[in-house]
Amino acid sequence: MTWGAYQSGWFHVENYVAAAISVDWIDLKILTVLSIFFLAFHVNQCFQQYLQIYNCLKRLLASVHDFAGYARLFFDGQLFAYQHLSSRWLTSCTLLAIEELQHGKVEDEIWRKYVDQSLVRRSEVEFLRSLPLRPRLLAMSHMTAELSKSQLKDEEFLEVLKSILHYKECHQELLDLTMMKVPFQYKHLLSITVFLNLLFLAYGMALSESTMAPGIFIVMDLVLLGMLDVAEQLWNPFHSKSLEFTLDQWKEDFRDGLRTILNYQHAGANEQWKHELQEEYSANPNLGAYPQHVKHLLEGKNFEEVRQEAPAASPEPASPEPAPPAPPAAPSAPGKSSEYVDDIPGLRPLKGGDGSPSMPPLETLQ
Repeated sequence: MTWGAYQSGWFHVENYVAAAISVDWIDLKILTVLSIFFLAFHVNQCFQQYLQIYNCLKRLLASVHDFAGYARLFFDGQLFAYQHLSSRWLTSCTLLAIEELQHGKVEDEIWRKYVDQSLVRRSEVEFLRSLPLRPRLLAMSHMTAELSKSQLKDEEFLEVLKSILHYKECHQELLDLTMMKVPFQYKHLLSITVFLNLLFLAYGMALSESTMAPGIFIVMDLVLLGMLDVAEQLWNPFHSKSLEFTLDQWKEDFRDGLRTILNYQHAGANEQWKHELQEEYSANPNLGAYPQHVKHLLEGKNFEEVRQEAPAASPEPASPEPAPPAPPAAPSAPGKSSEYVDDIPGLRPLKGGDGSPSMPPLETLQ
């Protein structure tokens, strides 16, 4: 409006001192540079906060998978229910915390959804709803540690306890990051600086002869105010609708990974991986390079030079006198199988040139 009035000649009055209404562009440049500097610094700090929350959340989800792996490893056989119960407690604690960080509280619909999905038992709802974020974390992590201690040996429990403490540390760090606020004085001082910059910039451009002045001012207005808004969203992405971490997809991937760790079945585990070990041994991989060749390649020699340095094949030794027939092997101990691959259906027996097995017994491999 001021620009239109100036262009229409409202300020061109006889004996009017033009300097009284003019604006020094050097002053405007200094004010704009300072505003952009402080605003860019603020946005950078908010983006660092965003990255810390992102990495902390990913480490939190990974720590639950790590604990589930330990639970699957140590709570085997008759302790099947222990691994599911302990993993379910940490999983529900994590998902409830994410819901509360997103929406401020866990809605009744979410509680019903988690009960239907067996993430939370009906008997646990009242107890968990009565606990805030941090006490809920402390209670459920301690319950998980007590459950693990009741059935594990000391060495196994120490490994599980390290996993629980790592989970608790990641969870606590996430809560600390999301609940930290921007200092009131800093935030409003920055807002006042941007406001004054836009105010004087609007007045200075209104007195400009350029027809592009209104458009340039609109661009500057959008950039500065947009940076303020983006900085606020970056500071806590859980409260932002446009900068969410695709949390729904993350939660689905997290639960799929957890189901895979706890429920996968492999036939080789029932046979102590006998078939897989024998197949791996029969493959006999050959890297095709001697250690000294690898060293020469790292020193910068080309492949032709290295190949020419290959050691010549050693002459075959003279055939020794035929040895007397070996005595029959002693019978194997009870419970130990003397067969190698002959008892596996569909797998060709591994025989050497003299008809003997070409690999050591399975007990040696194990």
